[in-house]
Amino acid sequence: MRLRTFLVIAGICLLLSAYLRSQEIENQQEAPKPDPLFIRATIYPTVNLSRYDYNNDVDLYEIRAYVQLRDKTPIGEVIDNASVYVYSQLLDFKIDHYEKRIKIPMEELVEDFELRIETQDDRVIKNTFKIPTWLIMLNPRPDIVESTQDLTIRWKFTRFGAPVDVFAYDFKTGEKLFEGLNLYSSEVTVPVKDIPESTIVRIWVMQSWLYKRFLQGPAEVPGSEIIVIPWSQVFIRTK
Repeated sequence: MRLRTFLVIAGICLLLSAYLRSQEIENQQEAPKPDPLFIRATIYPTVNLSRYDYNNDVDLYEIRAYVQLRDKTPIGEVIDNASVYVYSQLLDFKIDHYEKRIKIPMEELVEDFELRIETQDDRVIKNTFKIPTWLIMLNPRPDIVESTQDLTIRWKFTRFGAPVDVFAYDFKTGEKLFEGLNLYSSEVTVPVKDIPESTIVRIWVMQSWLYKRFLQGPAEVPGSEIIVIPWSQVFIRTK
């Protein structure tokens, strides 16, 4: 009698356990998956020979990171309450995107970074992306230059070379002084004899084409992308 009672109770327990397990699996299957995010991250490996005026913040190397997050589609609602990290640095939210300028030791020009996104609903998205190369302007150095002489601009890449665009303009007025597009050389000469004295000139060299990688994980909307654009700049003043 006791054996029969034990077997009945054991059978009931097994049936109950199987039922509860089936309900757990059903609930897991019915749990809604979080909506994917549209991600556009633009990374600028930046070399400043002088950031604002001659001899100010000389040789400042940094990563300028800009990340846009949108819900479900590229034109969806902006996600403004996530935690976004590049190179382990928390980005700040500004208007409709996240951004930060991250200083990098010039002796340690890294070649890859992790992009990490943590949302309020506990989603975590991680992607590692590469910095294929850094673009470094070699000349001119931040200085006061004679306006009677032409100016030679030189640059180099740390790894892979590419054509560049070179621009120079009056930093105060915005007047364009020089523009060279899709240049395949490593230097160009800019005439400065017509530039007035005491003009602050901003010169920058930017890679003509960008590096792009599309993100294809289940958490990202198709078309999500990481873009890398190396560039370098200097400020000089005519004498």
